[in-house]
Amino acid sequence: MPVVVKYVVERNGVEKMTFSSKAQADQYDKLLETAENLEELLQDSGVVEDEQLKMSLAMYLAENKEDVLAALGNKRKKTPKKPVDNQTSEQQEEQQTLMDDLVIEPDESSYIEEDDSAESYRDDSDDYSMDQYSDSDAA
Repeated sequence: MPVVVKYVVERNGVEKMTFSSKAQADQYDKLLETAENLEELLQDSGVVEDEQLKMSLAMYLAENKEDVLAALGNKRKKTPKKPVDNQTSEQQEEQQTLMDDLVIEPDESSYIEEDDSAESYRDDSDDYSMDQYSDSDAA
């Protein structure tokens, strides 16, 4: 028998919503808490008298929290980041031409000069054979 884990968001003893992930349940619970706080704010203001309208407005504002904060000037509205390009197409072409003409040459001093000393090294592997070591010499 499979075990299914469900996360239930409950407010004032009333089941509001069921989720399969804890993160989604926490996010929805936070949304409901924000809506409750906004509802209290609207209640204290006395601007909205109708309870149903007050609840709907509070939930709408909570769901659109980012837009509300941006409208209040408290937070910038999230927009997809795209590079700001203030250059004209003529400047871009000039810059591209400069990049195309750019040649990167390696520093000549970074090369290792080969000299005759390289020939003085010889392979001494023939001088040391494995036969001269006994098993007791092995580490």
